[in-house]
Amino acid sequence: MIDPDTLVWIKEAIAIFFLTFIHEDAAIIAAGFAKVEQSLPVLYAYVPVYFGIVIGDILIYWLGRLAQTNRWLRSKIIGPKVERIRLWLERHMVRVLIICRLTPGLLFPTFVACGWFKMPFWRFTTVSILAGAIYSSIVLTIVIMFGDLVLFHLGYWAWGLLAAAVILFALRNSFKSRWSRNTEQAMGEVPPTLMETLKRYIPSMKKRFHGMPSLEDLKKVVSTAERIPNNILYIPVGLRWFWLALRYRSITLPSVSNPMIETGGFMGESKTSVLDMVGEKSREWIAPYTLYQRSNGRGNGDLQKVVELMQKNNLSFPVVAKPDIGWNGYGVRFVENEKQMEEYLDTFPEGQKLILQQPVNYDGEAGIFYVRIPGEEKGYIYSITLRYFPFVTGDGRSTLRQLIENDQRSKLRAHLYLGDHPKHIGFSKEALDRIPEEGELVRLAFIGSLRAGGLYRDASHLITPELTARFDEIAKSMPEFYYGRFDIRFESVDLLKKGAGFQIIEINGAGAEAIQAWDPNIPLLKLYREFFRAQSLLFKVSHLNRKRGYKPMPLKDFVKAVRRQNKLIDSYPPAS
Repeated sequence: MIDPDTLVWIKEAIAIFFLTFIHEDAAIIAAGFAKVEQSLPVLYAYVPVYFGIVIGDILIYWLGRLAQTNRWLRSKIIGPKVERIRLWLERHMVRVLIICRLTPGLLFPTFVACGWFKMPFWRFTTVSILAGAIYSSIVLTIVIMFGDLVLFHLGYWAWGLLAAAVILFALRNSFKSRWSRNTEQAMGEVPPTLMETLKRYIPSMKKRFHGMPSLEDLKKVVSTAERIPNNILYIPVGLRWFWLALRYRSITLPSVSNPMIETGGFMGESKTSVLDMVGEKSREWIAPYTLYQRSNGRGNGDLQKVVELMQKNNLSFPVVAKPDIGWNGYGVRFVENEKQMEEYLDTFPEGQKLILQQPVNYDGEAGIFYVRIPGEEKGYIYSITLRYFPFVTGDGRSTLRQLIENDQRSKLRAHLYLGDHPKHIGFSKEALDRIPEEGELVRLAFIGSLRAGGLYRDASHLITPELTARFDEIAKSMPEFYYGRFDIRFESVDLLKKGAGFQIIEINGAGAEAIQAWDPNIPLLKLYREFFRAQSLLFKVSHLNRKRGYKPMPLKDFVKAVRRQNKLIDSYPPAS
């Protein structure tokens, strides 16, 4: 004899099963309600929902098959755009069947089309069984958890409101054509990818770079300035430099913008010497690093010395290896083990210094442009620029090579990624022939500089009093530092705005460009306006320091430092 409680559970399960034919979401809400409020066993909640969904899918499929011979049914359920779905199904059947369950307005016409075009029933059923299992399990689990945590404490009226919302939504849709405008918009020209569909429901999926804002508001991905060769783009900037030099009566005046740094940090300065200037109380914000001078000749035990130096300074693989005198990411490489370190050292110029720095395990990267007017007590953040490393997104069909060559942004620097440039380590043939999965993010370079395809976004709206105070404190701990950019890695935008959750990986002086101007949304004229504004500020700061008694470098020494850096860049190993 069946236990009375079991009999009640069976009746509830049957009701839930048939409710799925009316509205799947309403059935899931009912199952969740019965589990939380009436202690319906989990098995009695999940099984009817799952089987109801799968059987419902099969019934819709056979409606499409039946419409082949029934004129009335055909007129009711076969829409004028059904041909577009046929093309979808022929090319992307599995993907479409999965995605249409998540996209309002697509499930019914798509499943009907499967029957109408006599798509393989066994294949349709297999996908339905798998997709139904995943969908019903995830959604019902969420409903039950939500009910346990929130709705149970609010009472029955909360369940009623939720059920009413679902019912009203169902009634609203019942008076619409199966081929409504919403369905047409959902269809588009090609089926959306699973990642595109998930973005509508999972906000974090919009943020491919953890802790950083989404890139979805970009009007274009390549700025006009990036399409202009640098030797042409910078002609107005160079001419204005000479005009300011005449006005302030010194062509090397910016060398005293930061008087304690060689050339003011314009070019040729030692990166570690600048990092070393940070005061003891602010050193917690610097990513751990050490300096090593390459021996003359091969086989002089460089690798062993580097390993011992790393151990002494509590550094471990992987590390970032980069020249102490460098620019724009040249020679910067992510080194994962001793073998890669030995290869790097063998190609590094003899007698020159390199930095070994512990990687900062944050996706967020930014440039904090800081200025303090000499004579004033407090400085300020001039701008914040977010850096997104170069990447392409897999579509499940194209090889990495094809993705690189067809992407608007990456194709501009395809020679770097395809191994056709001596200053950059490209991908191997095997890697280029690989087909990345749909939605897979493939990073194209370790360095995020514009030269390597990094994407820059102006984020000056993130400047807060807390963040300003933090960097003012760090900058003022450095002797006579007034103008430059702190390159950082950060955990999240929210923490950064509070002046926390970041590590400084590099500090640049007078050579720090107003990189926020490279935001693709910024027009060319505004880019020049930003360049000129920062340039004027550089000369103003330098002029005030000169009035305080600091003398600009002689031109021959300034040129010598610039030439030395350019010569070294030509000798550095390829970057990664």
